[in-house]
Amino acid sequence: MDLETDYLVIGSGAVGMAFVDTMLRETDAEFVMIDDRAVPGGHWNEAYPFVRLHQSASTYGVESKELGSGKIEETGPNAGFEELSSAPEITHYYHELMEDTFLPSGRVKFLPLTRYEADGTIRSLLSGEEHTIKARKKTVFANYLTTSIPATHTRNYEVADGVACLPPNDLPLSAPKHQNVCIIGGGKTGTDSIMWLLKHGFDPDKISWIVPRDAWFLNRVNFQTIDQKFFDDTVGGQARAVEIYAAAESLTELEDRMEAAGLWQRVDTSRRPTMFHASIVTEKEIEHLRTIKNVIRKGYVQRIEPGRLILDQGEVEMAADTLYVDCTASAFKNYVGVRVPVFQPDEIHVQVIRQFQPCYSAGLIACIEAHIPEDEKNNYSRPAPGIDTTQDVLLVLAAAMENTVMWMSSPEISEWRNKCRLDGFATLIANADMAEPSVGQTLGSIMMNGQNAIDNLKRLAAEG
Repeated sequence: MDLETDYLVIGSGAVGMAFVDTMLRETDAEFVMIDDRAVPGGHWNEAYPFVRLHQSASTYGVESKELGSGKIEETGPNAGFEELSSAPEITHYYHELMEDTFLPSGRVKFLPLTRYEADGTIRSLLSGEEHTIKARKKTVFANYLTTSIPATHTRNYEVADGVACLPPNDLPLSAPKHQNVCIIGGGKTGTDSIMWLLKHGFDPDKISWIVPRDAWFLNRVNFQTIDQKFFDDTVGGQARAVEIYAAAESLTELEDRMEAAGLWQRVDTSRRPTMFHASIVTEKEIEHLRTIKNVIRKGYVQRIEPGRLILDQGEVEMAADTLYVDCTASAFKNYVGVRVPVFQPDEIHVQVIRQFQPCYSAGLIACIEAHIPEDEKNNYSRPAPGIDTTQDVLLVLAAAMENTVMWMSSPEISEWRNKCRLDGFATLIANADMAEPSVGQTLGSIMMNGQNAIDNLKRLAAEG
């Protein structure tokens, strides 16, 4: 069963699906998609049961298919904001997209439980059979930024026999059996687990939280794109951010001004965060997280024993029946500082080219593949490196702004962006009243400060 196709796409997660979706509409090409998993949807198939999107459903997924119902949530810490889809909703979305759109097109062949070995060889993970496949145009590595997920990652510390240490996937079944819970990790998975416990009435005084590094969090109010009433929060927030990027004289000043403008948040305002993983939370969630008083800041966990935690900077006594929840998986930590060209000879390495938006980036890379001459493609797709610290984020922001300048110069890309549902900013701008002076001032501020912002972000990142 030797195969031939225009594009071999490795990975059918959010990135691979977004890339193929745009290519189906912008070209007449054929595709073979392969994946280690049995179904499309990537890591969402192993997500913990209470996980929800960071960003609004309106700007996630693929360009051609709406995710969610466009509603505003009425209860919980996300009340008043756009809905955040759950893992079951997202997996159903991708399964339906494959079955109802991709396969019926006659231009997509999906080979699940199949791995790309090298040099045009693919192998069935069930039978072990190997076959050759020829990509007439390109091989697309939609799995380049492989995500580490809580259910399958290998923890970096020892756990003694008799200690209950589980991924968050098992939290709903295990929490009722314990009077004390310890969350390990200061990022979004850790905050999700705490919020789930609090939502279900777990005593915050019975929750311990190991935070090796404090984190900056993005404010969800600045990522609302359906309702025009959020124009000043979302587009205006971007204008305020660009002004700060352009004017800040130091990294500390940039952080302080971003926080004062309501763009960035931290749980403990007495501590300077050193971690930035682009987690998006509401101000109400920050308030709930502050109810956890037993925050352990002694570095990373080295070993857990019955009744005792051993960390980099000392030991802590713990209740013997404590349930430990491992939230230490990090999405892109292995790619910090790593940037390779998106477009390489006969290959596409799909990466983030607009900050914090992998789906939008993948669709836009497909648009670039379809419409931009080969020797110019990389000028439109500067990849953002993986992020771990605030300094890393500065390079991500600078790359995205440089890309935006190039996208605006291309009629084909501009047309795609203007109609793309994944670009909520474009939707808000398209529906704005241009006769309103404040709208013109907001958009003018972004344009006026753009180049200075790019230059200053690079300078601050270099200075560390």
